[in-house]
Formats: sequence, C-alpha cells, structure tokens
Amino acid sequence: MGRHERAVAAHVKQAGTLALWLRAQRQRAGCTYAAMSETLNHRYSASMLSRAASGRLVPSHELVLAYVQACGGNQKHATRLWKEARWAEEEHKRRQGTPHDFRDLAAKVGRALAHPEVIENFGQLRRAMIQLRAREGQPSLGTLQARAGRKPCGTHRLPKSSLSAILRGETPPLRDHLTAFMTALGMSARKVEEWELAWDRIVANEGRGTRRSQPDRYLPKARPGRLPYLLYRAFRSSDPDPPLMAMLASLPERFAMTESDLVYLKSHSIPPRTLQELLLPRTWSGPQQPNPQAGVTRSGLPIRNPRRYNARTPPRTHVVRTRSEPLDIPLLTLT
Repeated sequence: MGRHERAVAAHVKQAGTLALWLRAQRQRAGCTYAAMSETLNHRYSASMLSRAASGRLVPSHELVLAYVQACGGNQKHATRLWKEARWAEEEHKRRQGTPHDFRDLAAKVGRALAHPEVIENFGQLRRAMIQLRAREGQPSLGTLQARAGRKPCGTHRLPKSSLSAILRGETPPLRDHLTAFMTALGMSARKVEEWELAWDRIVANEGRGTRRSQPDRYLPKARPGRLPYLLYRAFRSSDPDPPLMAMLASLPERFAMTESDLVYLKSHSIPPRTLQELLLPRTWSGPQQPNPQAGVTRSGLPIRNPRRYNARTPPRTHVVRTRSEPLDIPLLTLT
C-alpha cells in the first residue's frame, strides 16, 4: 500500500467527508494510486488521484467517478457526496463577507428563499436558479444546454447564451427556459411543475409575460376626474394656476400623475412651476448631422466641431431618471 497518506485538510466538513470516503474505497479495494491509474488507462495520473482524496480542494465530478470506478465503488453515492462538497465549498466562498456569528443564519435564510412557494419576482427567481445550480455541483452552461436537449425543430431548448444572460440578470427567463433549466438539473416532474407555477405567479403579479420589455407599465396610470383635485390638495400652499391644471388634464393617459407621485414630488420641494416644466411632453430629436469641420491638422486629420446642446436643467441641481427614462425630474437643492 506504500507510505501513509497525510491527514485530510478540508476547509468545509463536506469536502472532508468526500475525501475520507474516497480513501476508504481505495483501502477496501487494496490498490495503490499507480495501479488505479493503470486501471483507468492512465487517463488520470497517480498524483491527480492522490490529490482528489486529499480534501484540500473539491475534485471534478469526472475525476471522482474515475476514482470510484477504479476502486469498484458506488458511483451514485459518490455523486451525492461530491454535490454536497461542491455546494458547501461555494457557500463557504459566498459567506466570506458575512460576519461569522450570522453565517449559519444566512445559509438557512438563503435555502428558505430558494423555495418555489416564496418566490415573488424575477430577481428572487434568478438568485434561486443560481443557488440550485450550485447545489448540483455548478455544472457548466454547455452541460446544462446538452442536458436540456433540443426542440423538434432542432434548436436548443436552453441555449447557453440565453442562460448566461438570465443568470447575469440581463433578461428574465421564459417559461420554457425555466422548465428546461429545472429538467437539466435532474428535478422530478412534480418539482418542475412547482417552479412553473412560481413563474406563472410572478407574471400574474408583475404583469409581464413576454420577452420584450414593457417600459410603459412602470409609468403611473391615469385617474380621470381626480387629477385637478389631487394636484390642488398636494400643492394647495403653492396656489396652482388654472393653465397648469388644464395642461395636466390634457396629458396622455400614461403621463398622468397619481396621488403617490404628487406626494413624492412635494416631499422634494418641487413647486408647480417646475412641475409644469418636467411634465411637458418631451420630443426626442434623434441623431443629428454633425457640424462642418473646423479645419484639418498638419497631418491631414479633420478637426471636429462638436455640436453643443443646451442644458435641460439649471446648474447645481440633481436629476433623477425613472427606469424607462420618460422624464427628467430635477430635485431642487435644499439649503
């Protein structure tokens, strides 16, 4: 059997459990690392097999399966131990910035928030997908794409480019993407159905069921007949003039103000004059032709003559942009 191995040195308990179990399989088979490497046709060297059972790092899934194959062990049990070790290692890295006294609590809260029945928006769904992927051993995007399979037309059910954008938070997942993702992780049909119901609940809450973004849904809805009264009640100390109220009443429906919007504007000390300026419909001019060149340099390069634009807001003011950027709301500096 050669010399004795060093003691297992693992950062997390699950990695140590995996390393000890691998060593037990080798001792049960009574073979050396050199003999195991020869059994595997030298796909992995003896030093790689030895490092796999050291506990310092969690080995790859392929290396663990090869190790168990050379010893004649149970590969399903090895896969379960490997997933637990990989998940514990990822959690250990993720909790480095959390105070030590709250790490266990943070882990329990994270696991609870990854349940499909408590998911309320696409942000929580994305974090749950990241956590579920880590629990399954952090399979690569290409592996998940291959596991999800193809559609009858031949395209991938879960393209890795789309999955990458979903996990980065650049786009919400489609229902088909979520189904393919959970299937690729090996979940049962009942679990997949629970996640599909969670997706349906998010869409029902947010009113968002298409791939394209819907910026208008973030704008306040109109309440006909109440706007002049709300305006007067919110700005009664500022004595709003009739032209302003008439202008507000004639605005398109999606630019009308609700009571909560007026309270927000009043809390930032915006008088009706400024309100009238910021509520006026904006005309987007789009791209414009550049100004003529101011000349050329000695090397023949053109000298640019930049087009100057008038500032929309006076100097020394703050500007707040909404998510869909329909308006610029200047906030007056309070002294």
